[in-house]
Amino acid sequence: MRKARLLSVRLWSATAWIVILLLTIVFFLLILASRVLLWWCDPRRKTAHWLASLWGRAIFLCSLGWRIRVTGRGHIHPGRAYLLVANHQSAFDIMALYFLRRQFKWVAKEELFRIPFAGWSMALAGYIELGRGRNRSIHTAYAKAKGWLDEGMSVFFFPEGTRSITGTLGAFKNGAFKLAIEAGVPVVPIVVDGTRELLPRHSLLLRPRGHIHITVHPPIDPSAQRLTDPHRLRDEVRGLIEHTLRQSA
Repeated sequence: MRKARLLSVRLWSATAWIVILLLTIVFFLLILASRVLLWWCDPRRKTAHWLASLWGRAIFLCSLGWRIRVTGRGHIHPGRAYLLVANHQSAFDIMALYFLRRQFKWVAKEELFRIPFAGWSMALAGYIELGRGRNRSIHTAYAKAKGWLDEGMSVFFFPEGTRSITGTLGAFKNGAFKLAIEAGVPVVPIVVDGTRELLPRHSLLLRPRGHIHITVHPPIDPSAQRLTDPHRLRDEVRGLIEHTLRQSA
């Protein structure tokens, strides 16, 4: 019985990956077409991001055993720029966070942009490459992020820098919080819970059932709350995310 159940999960996982691949190729072609046809009237690449959001949501909608719930989406007002930050449990955080249904630009490690179709779509959508450990690449990424914020476009960071292996919240880096203070934009803490059960790190076996909860907290305005020190702002945001994760445990 146990072997039959494991075989069933493996077959479901293989089928799910095939569906994800097909969706990724289809949406890449749609995003590419949007950039070719709309480059002259969509400089902020909103259409490409909207299509990427549909891709992420389609993956969840095709997996009938996966349930996702978003609380507090209204804290992110359309048309206003924020620095969005979230904990990082799984590669599926990205797909899940598209359920925010808001415009933003990801800051992601440069290796992801080399992945066929998915990475190409990220580049077409104007997302921001971050080369870890190389000062020039880091400065370029933060300059691009500030440029988007100055244009009224939100930017999304995972301040842990990488996915958690154990599920425990890792240390936050300062960069995102320095940027929020310099750009004068509010920080929105976002909690992702449950994606690690779908796809743990260092595993390719997808689980057929899962429940994900995304919690969006009210924006934190560094100037209004006198959190102009990036270390204090970082600790405030991390503490709020950690408290929310503990409550849901």
